[in-house]
Amino acid sequence: MNAGKIFDPTTTIFGLLALILFLLLWVKDPSVAKTTAQSGLFLFLRYCLLIVFSMMIATMLPALISKEIITEYLGGASGWRGVVLATLIGGLTPGAPYAAFPLIAGLIRQGMGLAPAVSMVCAWGLWSVGRIPFQAAVLGGKFTFIQVLVSLPLPFIAGKLSGLLKKFIQ
Repeated sequence: MNAGKIFDPTTTIFGLLALILFLLLWVKDPSVAKTTAQSGLFLFLRYCLLIVFSMMIATMLPALISKEIITEYLGGASGWRGVVLATLIGGLTPGAPYAAFPLIAGLIRQGMGLAPAVSMVCAWGLWSVGRIPFQAAVLGGKFTFIQVLVSLPLPFIAGKLSGLLKKFIQ
């Protein structure tokens, strides 16, 4: 394994920051430093398992659906039907990027086209059902309603534009 890939500038900065904060806490109160370090390690282990399991589920789900079905309904030739279906799936996909992106990547490997994939990513990012309640609680219902309403057409537009852009890039 290449150590340069693990310790990039961001990782190094965060590692140094964590060490500095730990040392500051140690000077202030060693028991607090130990408790917070243990909490951080526990959180790390918990999220490591969560990420591994989420990625496993996300990569297994597309394998359960035949390549022919994915190509027919979400493939490059699926047109508006594929964009609409992918947008709905994206909006209904719960979870963080470590769960959603492997799912989308698995669908792409199984034959999902560019336009539906872009639509799915946009819908998940703009109005995933898992995030809407949290957004409303933090930013307010009125803001969330307006944000969702004005962003409703964006995944469709992005999907269709990506299909057009692909023709110019090839």
